[in-house]
This record gives sequence, structure tokens and C-alpha cells, in this order.
Amino acid sequence: MDLENREKAENKVLLLYFLYKVRIPISNMQLTRIMLENRYMNYFLLQQSVHEMQRDNLIITETRDDLDYYSLSEEGQKMLDMFINLVPIGIRTRLDKNIDAIRSVMRLETSVVAEYTLENETEYEVKCKILEDFNPLIDIRLSVGSRDDARSICRNWKAHAKEIYPEVIAVLLGKDKDNQ
Repeated sequence: MDLENREKAENKVLLLYFLYKVRIPISNMQLTRIMLENRYMNYFLLQQSVHEMQRDNLIITETRDDLDYYSLSEEGQKMLDMFINLVPIGIRTRLDKNIDAIRSVMRLETSVVAEYTLENETEYEVKCKILEDFNPLIDIRLSVGSRDDARSICRNWKAHAKEIYPEVIAVLLGKDKDNQ
């Protein structure tokens, strides 16, 4: 196997190994960030590998809220079992050591969503959600008059959603949140 093909194979097996270890669907954005931050591969090789693995049914692609999420397919698991030794032991060890922290961050990222869209010249719609297993616990939509307000609400929702949610529930239930 020439060097270029070996590198492609190593990248694909690394991605399969990562999907196996993480055990939850992961968005393309999350996968890209993790692979680039850890310098496992460059952006173009990553996207090429993902595309080829989709084509070859090694990964399952599921679209939720206009985002693609990847998980390991049965065929991908078989491929991983056969070629796991292509992933250098140092990379596997590092990934094994950090996978719990990576999974926690990914769950938090997918559970708190805040985004805004321009509705007309003077109005922005802000969508704030908390998801649990991709099911909404709370979904709030607001209209605001400026992009700065929309950005501020999104930023604050992402920073404080876990504090705001119990307060909203307590108010709606007519209870003091500390005495629930």
C-alpha cells in the first residue's frame, strides 16, 4: 500500500474508532473541531474521508434540525474490527484518555441551542432551546429589534440556560424553585 493510500486508510479507521468510542451521534462541526484541535488530520482529508465513508455505508448520517449527525454503522464496526491496528497506539491511548471529557462537551453543545434569524428589516427572531436526547425540554422564540440584542440573548442563553430552565419551570408551576 503506497503512503497516500495508507494515510487515507488510517484516517478512516481513526474516524471509525472515534465514533465507536464516543457512542453518541456527532455533528460534522463537532467532528471537524475535535479532529482539527487534536491535529489528527487536516480539514480536507477529514471531509473527503467522511464523504467516502458515507458512500461506503461505514457511517450512518442522520439529519436533525438541518445538521448532519454521524454514527458508526454495522459495516463500519466490521471494518474497524479488521483494521484497528492502523490507528497508532499513541493516538488510541490519547483518545481513550480524553473521550469522557469530549463526550460531555458534545452533549452540552447539542443540548443548549441558541440562534437568530433576520425576519425583516427591523426584526430578528431568536430561538433558544434545551434538548435532551434531541427532544426539546424547552423551546423559546423571541422577536427583538436589533442584531446586537439577538446576539446578546443567544450568548446569555448558552451561558445560563441550565440556570434559567428550572426558574421558568418553577414560575410556570407556581412554585419556588428552591422548594420543588
